[in-house]
Amino acid sequence: MLLQKLPFISIFKTQAGEEFIAKVTEETKDYFIIERPLCIIGSEQGLRFAPYLMMADAMKPVNIPKPVITAPPSTTMENQYESIT
Repeated sequence: MLLQKLPFISIFKTQAGEEFIAKVTEETKDYFIIERPLCIIGSEQGLRFAPYLMMADAMKPVNIPKPVITAPPSTTMENQYESIT
C-alpha cells in the first residue's frame, strides 16, 4: 500500500501497458479507488489528456485492481490534470 495521504494524484500503468492519471480517493489491499481517470496521449503538440473510460460516468469512482505500477506525476502534469478536472 502507498504511504501517501488521501486523496492524491497518481500516474498508473496497467499490466496491459495503458497509462493514465487519476485522483486516488481510497486504497484497499486489492484495489485503488480513483476518480476522473484520464489517459495520457502523445501528440505533435505534446502530452494531452483524454477520457480513460469513455463510456463510464466520469463523476463516479472506478476500482483499479492491483497489481498496477504507480508513480507520482511531475508538477506540470499534476497542475494540468487539476486545471481540467
